[in-house]
Amino acid sequence: MISVVSLGLAACAGGGSSTERRDASSDDAGTDAGTMPVGVDAGSRDAGSRDASASSDDAGACSLGLTRCGGSCVDTNSEPTSCGACGRTCSVPNATAACVEGECALGTCLDGFLDCDGALANGCERADACVVGAACSTSCGTTGAQACADRCAPTCTPPAEVCNLRDDDCNGQCDEGAIPGCRFAVHRGLGNGGHIFSTDFGQVTSNGYSLEHASIFHIYARATDGLSTLYRCRKSNGLTFLTTASSCEGQVLVETMGFVAPDARCGAVPLYRLQAGGNHFYTTSVAERDNAISTFGYALEGIAGHVWLAP
Repeated sequence: MISVVSLGLAACAGGGSSTERRDASSDDAGTDAGTMPVGVDAGSRDAGSRDASASSDDAGACSLGLTRCGGSCVDTNSEPTSCGACGRTCSVPNATAACVEGECALGTCLDGFLDCDGALANGCERADACVVGAACSTSCGTTGAQACADRCAPTCTPPAEVCNLRDDDCNGQCDEGAIPGCRFAVHRGLGNGGHIFSTDFGQVTSNGYSLEHASIFHIYARATDGLSTLYRCRKSNGLTFLTTASSCEGQVLVETMGFVAPDARCGAVPLYRLQAGGNHFYTTSVAERDNAISTFGYALEGIAGHVWLAP
């Protein structure tokens, strides 16, 4: 027991008071830079003046509806770099990314790209190749102009119909609509012991002829690929007839009337040629043809060509 007390007294008699030793130890700890918390200023060690909110990334309150991610408050329902959760970044091919209700979405396509299938995984998957007014091929094989009202599904606007024996505007008809200078009418007159056919209305209503049928058929005014020339020729009896033979079948040429088709192209119909007693008769009507044969004794000589019922 004594030795323990002596030891105790000796300890009390050492260099300096116990209070001084505690102060020295505290100062050493405070000046050791290697043990200072990272990001904390040394002058703020006073616990009473330290801002507790700066001690971590999650410190500090965010407004209602926002979440602290790192050093910022974000809306994880709409922030593409923290969509649904902090650090969850959205990426969409060929587009800017968006975040909607916490789920990644497509924002806007980059210039030159289109989102045509609505699939997020491939983003704006199609290159935008539509050029307004650019030449394109229509469904009927003509050259039209590209329309881009729906850039994912461009259309080809057909051209206007022109006089060329083709369906230019893709409506299933060709050269329709009375194109100026395209087709003109042939009229039929009766008199002088027979019929006369002419594009000149005056010829079928004068010099002993009276009009029997106006605009009985139509022919082309100009030569077009595949058409045959239709001639009006005079026979020795003074009456005229129609033929595609440039020789006028050995008779006298009166005029070149126009052009007919060798077949039913572009809606053409047969022009039946009949003859009785030196008088030639032409019709596009099967009923009239058959009546001329059965009632008036005409003989069918064949088809003079194919003509059109409308201009």
